[in-house]
Amino acid sequence: MRHKLLLYALCLLSLAGTPLAGSAQDPGQRELLERAYDTKSYVLLERFFDNWQKEYADNEAEASDKWVAEVHKVFAAMLRPDISSKIGVEVLGPVLVVQNTLDKIGYVNKKSMAFQKGDLDKTVYVTVDSAIDFRPKYQIEGLTTVYLTEGYKTIVNDYISTFILPPLEIETFDDWELTETDSIWTVTGNEKEPYDFEEAKLQEELERIVFLRDYAGSIYCPHMFGPTTIVPLFTIHEIVFDRSLHYAVVVYSQCISGGTVVLKKVKNKWIFDHQYEWWIE
Repeated sequence: MRHKLLLYALCLLSLAGTPLAGSAQDPGQRELLERAYDTKSYVLLERFFDNWQKEYADNEAEASDKWVAEVHKVFAAMLRPDISSKIGVEVLGPVLVVQNTLDKIGYVNKKSMAFQKGDLDKTVYVTVDSAIDFRPKYQIEGLTTVYLTEGYKTIVNDYISTFILPPLEIETFDDWELTETDSIWTVTGNEKEPYDFEEAKLQEELERIVFLRDYAGSIYCPHMFGPTTIVPLFTIHEIVFDRSLHYAVVVYSQCISGGTVVLKKVKNKWIFDHQYEWWIE
């Protein structure tokens, strides 16, 4: 057991010193987040998120066509209180982590009964785009919006999962005693609870997550994705419009649940029409 623990500790040391690929951000951001946690400083944590926000702006104005432009408006509508309250989404602050991609956009040439009720499995539609760079504009006073780019996903996941645990007590016995029974000598002792390395690592990860969530309540979804993967609390996966952009079927998830809703546009504003389905893991 002693050798296994030593080997594991050496692996963590090597990981901690190895730059992770795919991050375009300044290494100072990674160091700032770690320093904020080490000192339990929400002032430094706020600076980390402020820097993150300044690095990426929304890209609604850069939309390649009317469909992409409209999905930005749909995203903002889905998080408006009049709609979010109907689908059970609570926008927590002061930081909102927003998706950076959207899986699929489409439209139907002719509205069918299946489309009108929100059943995309029975709806024939044209795919306009997929895996788009999606940074929707979402502004509420007092709320910092940051986009979960691959670089920042790496920074936060690295902060959560790559660290060095403090020196550990790995002896499993204490209070040794030599006893004799019928001329047979035996060594006995009081057994300590063996140290569980994986349990200690998980505990440290959870403490790091709690520190983030104290400030950015929607930054982490603990279900299914594992403790070392950051995902937005609310994500839109697919949007299908009618040809005239008067209706939109929206497939979304919110951590361990999700569903499909139908929105309609009234006086250039997307409003809730009905919920087609709702599911929970």
